[in-house]
Amino acid sequence: MNIAVCDDEENIRCLIKKLIEKQSKDCQIMEFSSGRELLHFWRQKDREQIDILFLDISMDGADGMETAEQIRDWKVEKNEPLWGGLPLLIFVTGYPEYMPKAFSVNAFQYLVKPIDEREFEDALKKALRECRYLEAKKNTEPREILIRNGNVTRKVPADDIYYIESNNRKIMVFLQDEEIGCYGKISEMENELREGFFRIHRGYLVNMKYVERYSRTEVQMKNGKRLLISKYKYQDFIKAYLEYISEDGG
Repeated sequence: MNIAVCDDEENIRCLIKKLIEKQSKDCQIMEFSSGRELLHFWRQKDREQIDILFLDISMDGADGMETAEQIRDWKVEKNEPLWGGLPLLIFVTGYPEYMPKAFSVNAFQYLVKPIDEREFEDALKKALRECRYLEAKKNTEPREILIRNGNVTRKVPADDIYYIESNNRKIMVFLQDEEIGCYGKISEMENELREGFFRIHRGYLVNMKYVERYSRTEVQMKNGKRLLISKYKYQDFIKAYLEYISEDGG
C-alpha cells in the first residue's frame, strides 16, 4: 500500500506519518511539501503508485484544491472513474469552510486541523478497506442491474449507484453524473441489490459506499445530497453501516 502525504508544514507531515505507521506497518509513505512537488513526481512516475493521498488544502504555490483538480482532470483524460478509483483523496485542512468544495474533486474523506487521532484512525481505516475492496474488485465480475427506460434497457454497475429514490411507481436511479428514470418497485431493487445497500426510508435505498455521514434525521451522501431517514430505520441502519465499514477488518 502506497500512501502520499502532501503538506507544507513539516510537523504535520511527521504527525500524519506517525499515525499511519501506528495503524498500518506495511505501508510505503511518500512525503511532499507542496502541490507542485507532488504533481512533478506524478508526471514522472506511474500515478497508480499512490493508493491514498493526504492533501492539505491551503499551501503556497499550487494549493491542495488546485492539485486535486489537476488529478481529477488527469483521470478524466484517461477515462478513469472519478469514484471507485485510486488514489483515494483525504483532505487535511485548518479551514473547514473549504470542505464543501471537496465534493467537486471527489474527495474520499476530510480531516480538520488540529488532527484528532481517533478521527484520523477512522478515516484511514475506511481508506484501507476501500483499497482492499478495489483490489479484490479487479478480479471479479462487476455486479450489474438491468434498468428499462422507455424502449431502452441498460446494464448499470451497482457500484456506480449512489442511491435510488421512489415516488409511487416512478424510480430514479442516481449515479455520479446522471439520473435514470424508470418504472418499478423500489422493493424489487432492494431485493436485487441487497449487499452494500440499505433502505433508509420507504422512498430511499442508499449505497453504503457513498454515505458520508448521518444523523437521526438524515443521511448525507458523498455527492452532498441529504436524504431523509425514517426513525424506524435508524437503529437498523447504524447496525448495518457499522457492519459494512468493519468488513475485512476495515
